[in-house]
Amino acid sequence: MVDLNKYQKEAQLKDGTKVLLRPMVPEDQDALYEFFKEVPREESRYLRDDVGSRFVVEKWTKNLDYEKTLPILAVKDGIIIADTTLNRRRSGWKWHLGTVRIFVHKDYRNIGLGHLMIEELSDIAYKLKLEKLIVEIPVLNISKINAFTKAGFYRAALISNMVKDRENRPIDVVVMMKDIKPAHDDEYDYDF
Repeated sequence: MVDLNKYQKEAQLKDGTKVLLRPMVPEDQDALYEFFKEVPREESRYLRDDVGSRFVVEKWTKNLDYEKTLPILAVKDGIIIADTTLNRRRSGWKWHLGTVRIFVHKDYRNIGLGHLMIEELSDIAYKLKLEKLIVEIPVLNISKINAFTKAGFYRAALISNMVKDRENRPIDVVVMMKDIKPAHDDEYDYDF
Protein backbone atom coordinates (compact mmCIF):
# COMPACT_ATOMS: atom_id res chain seq x y z
CA MET A 1 0.00 0.00 0.00
CA VAL A 2 1.17 3.56 -0.63
CA ASP A 3 0.99 6.21 2.09
CA LEU A 4 -0.35 9.12 0.08
CA ASN A 5 0.45 11.63 2.80
CA LYS A 6 4.18 10.79 2.66
CA TYR A 7 4.49 10.02 -1.05
CA GLN A 8 7.06 11.83 -3.13
CA LYS A 9 9.46 10.73 -5.81
CA GLU A 10 12.39 12.29 -7.62
CA ALA A 11 12.81 11.55 -11.32
CA GLN A 12 14.93 12.61 -14.27
CA LEU A 13 13.46 13.31 -17.70
CA LYS A 14 14.95 12.44 -21.09
CA ASP A 15 16.64 15.85 -21.36
CA GLY A 16 18.18 15.59 -17.87
CA THR A 17 15.59 17.79 -16.15
CA LYS A 18 15.10 16.71 -12.53
CA VAL A 19 11.57 16.83 -11.14
CA LEU A 20 9.84 16.03 -7.89
CA LEU A 21 6.51 14.21 -8.00
CA ARG A 22 4.32 14.76 -4.95
CA PRO A 23 0.68 15.18 -3.94
CA MET A 24 -0.87 18.62 -4.07
CA VAL A 25 -1.16 20.37 -0.69
CA PRO A 26 -3.22 23.44 0.28
CA GLU A 27 -0.09 25.63 0.15
CA ASP A 28 0.12 24.97 -3.62
CA GLN A 29 -2.85 27.23 -4.35
CA ASP A 30 -0.93 30.23 -5.72
CA ALA A 31 1.62 28.14 -7.63
CA LEU A 32 -1.15 26.02 -9.16
CA TYR A 33 -3.04 29.13 -10.23
CA GLU A 34 0.14 30.47 -11.86
CA PHE A 35 0.65 27.11 -13.60
CA PHE A 36 -2.86 27.13 -15.06
CA LYS A 37 -2.63 30.80 -16.10
CA GLU A 38 -0.03 29.59 -18.61
CA VAL A 39 -2.51 27.29 -20.37
CA PRO A 40 -3.04 28.59 -23.92
CA ARG A 41 -6.64 29.64 -24.65
CA GLU A 42 -6.93 27.08 -27.45
CA GLU A 43 -6.05 24.26 -25.04
CA SER A 44 -8.17 25.51 -22.13
CA ARG A 45 -11.29 25.20 -24.30
CA TYR A 46 -10.99 21.42 -24.00
CA LEU A 47 -10.33 21.14 -20.28
CA ARG A 48 -13.10 19.89 -18.03
CA ASP A 49 -12.89 22.82 -15.61
CA ASP A 50 -12.21 26.53 -16.07
CA VAL A 51 -8.62 26.31 -14.84
CA GLY A 52 -8.14 30.05 -15.33
CA SER A 53 -10.56 30.70 -12.47
CA ARG A 54 -8.89 31.40 -9.13
CA PHE A 55 -12.09 30.16 -7.46
CA VAL A 56 -11.77 26.72 -9.14
CA VAL A 57 -8.11 26.36 -8.12
CA GLU A 58 -8.91 27.53 -4.60
CA LYS A 59 -11.69 24.95 -4.34
CA TRP A 60 -9.29 22.17 -5.43
CA THR A 61 -6.61 23.09 -2.92
CA LYS A 62 -8.96 23.65 0.01
CA ASN A 63 -10.98 20.46 -0.46
CA LEU A 64 -8.23 17.87 -0.77
CA ASP A 65 -9.38 14.31 -0.15
CA TYR A 66 -6.75 11.85 -1.39
CA GLU A 67 -9.21 8.97 -0.92
CA LYS A 68 -11.41 10.46 -3.65
CA THR A 69 -9.11 12.58 -5.82
CA LEU A 70 -5.34 12.24 -5.73
CA PRO A 71 -3.64 15.19 -7.46
CA ILE A 72 0.03 14.57 -8.20
CA LEU A 73 2.20 17.53 -9.19
CA ALA A 74 5.51 17.59 -11.00
CA VAL A 75 7.66 20.35 -9.52
CA LYS A 76 10.94 21.73 -10.85
CA ASP A 77 12.83 24.27 -8.75
CA GLY A 78 9.67 25.00 -6.74
CA ILE A 79 7.54 25.63 -9.85
CA ILE A 80 4.68 23.34 -10.91
CA ILE A 81 5.25 22.03 -14.43
CA ALA A 82 2.57 19.32 -14.62
CA ASP A 83 -0.59 18.24 -12.83
CA THR A 84 -2.32 14.91 -12.96
CA THR A 85 -5.19 13.45 -10.98
CA LEU A 86 -6.44 10.01 -10.14
CA ASN A 87 -10.14 10.03 -9.25
CA ARG A 88 -11.71 6.99 -7.61
CA ARG A 89 -14.70 5.76 -5.67
CA ARG A 90 -14.33 3.76 -2.50
CA SER A 91 -17.57 1.81 -2.94
CA GLY A 92 -20.20 0.95 -5.51
CA TRP A 93 -19.84 -0.77 -8.81
CA LYS A 94 -16.94 1.44 -9.94
CA TRP A 95 -14.73 1.00 -6.85
CA HIS A 96 -12.12 -0.79 -8.98
CA LEU A 97 -11.80 2.01 -11.58
CA GLY A 98 -9.65 5.11 -11.57
CA THR A 99 -10.22 8.09 -13.83
CA VAL A 100 -7.14 9.99 -14.93
CA ARG A 101 -6.57 13.57 -16.03
CA ILE A 102 -3.26 15.17 -16.91
CA PHE A 103 -1.91 18.51 -18.03
CA VAL A 104 1.75 19.22 -18.79
CA HIS A 105 3.12 22.76 -19.23
CA LYS A 106 3.87 23.42 -22.90
CA ASP A 107 7.59 23.95 -22.17
CA TYR A 108 7.92 20.43 -20.72
CA ARG A 109 6.26 18.34 -23.40
CA ASN A 110 7.98 15.72 -25.54
CA ILE A 111 10.68 15.02 -22.93
CA GLY A 112 8.92 12.16 -21.15
CA LEU A 113 7.17 14.06 -18.35
CA GLY A 114 3.64 13.10 -19.40
CA HIS A 115 4.67 9.47 -19.82
CA LEU A 116 6.42 9.50 -16.44
CA MET A 117 3.32 10.85 -14.73
CA ILE A 118 0.98 8.38 -16.44
CA GLU A 119 3.25 5.50 -15.42
CA GLU A 120 3.48 6.83 -11.87
CA LEU A 121 -0.32 7.02 -11.62
CA SER A 122 -0.52 3.48 -12.97
CA ASP A 123 1.87 2.32 -10.24
CA ILE A 124 -0.08 4.14 -7.53
CA ALA A 125 -3.35 2.72 -8.91
CA TYR A 126 -1.90 -0.79 -8.67
CA LYS A 127 -0.87 -0.22 -5.05
CA LEU A 128 -4.37 1.11 -4.32
CA LYS A 129 -5.76 -2.16 -5.75
CA LEU A 130 -7.49 -0.50 -8.69
CA GLU A 131 -7.99 -2.73 -11.70
CA LYS A 132 -8.47 -0.30 -14.58
CA LEU A 133 -7.66 3.29 -15.43
CA ILE A 134 -9.86 5.37 -17.72
CA VAL A 135 -9.14 8.62 -19.51
CA GLU A 136 -11.40 10.71 -21.75
CA ILE A 137 -9.58 12.71 -24.44
CA PRO A 138 -11.00 15.07 -27.08
CA VAL A 139 -10.52 13.30 -30.41
CA LEU A 140 -8.62 16.34 -31.73
CA ASN A 141 -5.84 15.89 -29.17
CA ILE A 142 -3.79 13.36 -31.12
CA SER A 143 -0.60 13.91 -29.10
CA LYS A 144 -2.37 13.09 -25.82
CA ILE A 145 -4.02 10.02 -27.38
CA ASN A 146 -0.59 8.88 -28.58
CA ALA A 147 0.96 9.47 -25.13
CA PHE A 148 -1.67 7.34 -23.42
CA THR A 149 -1.37 4.65 -26.10
CA LYS A 150 2.39 4.55 -25.52
CA ALA A 151 1.69 4.12 -21.78
CA GLY A 152 -0.42 1.00 -22.41
CA PHE A 153 -3.92 2.46 -22.75
CA TYR A 154 -6.22 1.20 -25.50
CA ARG A 155 -9.21 2.80 -27.19
CA ALA A 156 -12.38 1.50 -25.59
CA ALA A 157 -14.86 3.83 -27.29
CA LEU A 158 -15.37 6.88 -29.43
CA ILE A 159 -18.35 8.91 -28.29
CA SER A 160 -19.64 11.54 -30.70
CA ASN A 161 -20.62 14.93 -29.29
CA MET A 162 -19.96 13.78 -25.73
CA VAL A 163 -18.81 17.15 -24.40
CA LYS A 164 -18.94 20.81 -25.35
CA ASP A 165 -16.01 23.17 -25.34
CA ARG A 166 -16.01 26.62 -23.71
CA GLU A 167 -17.61 28.01 -26.88
CA ASN A 168 -20.45 25.46 -26.72
CA ARG A 169 -19.23 23.45 -29.70
CA PRO A 170 -19.74 19.66 -29.52
CA ILE A 171 -16.60 17.55 -29.27
CA ASP A 172 -16.07 13.85 -29.89
CA VAL A 173 -14.23 12.05 -27.10
CA VAL A 174 -12.02 8.98 -27.17
CA VAL A 175 -12.39 6.84 -24.04
CA MET A 176 -9.20 4.94 -23.32
CA MET A 177 -8.52 2.28 -20.70
CA LYS A 178 -5.57 0.50 -19.19
CA ASP A 179 -5.75 -2.78 -17.32
CA ILE A 180 -3.79 -2.32 -14.11
CA LYS A 181 -4.58 -5.54 -12.32
CA PRO A 182 -6.69 -8.47 -13.46
CA ALA A 183 -10.06 -8.89 -11.81
CA HIS A 184 -9.86 -11.52 -9.11
CA ASP A 185 -12.46 -14.07 -8.15
CA ASP A 186 -10.42 -15.25 -5.19
CA GLU A 187 -13.21 -14.36 -2.77
CA TYR A 188 -15.18 -17.20 -4.32
CA ASP A 189 -14.04 -20.77 -4.09
CA TYR A 190 -15.38 -22.69 -7.05
CA ASP A 191 -15.21 -26.46 -6.72
CA PHE A 192 -16.11 -28.15 -9.96
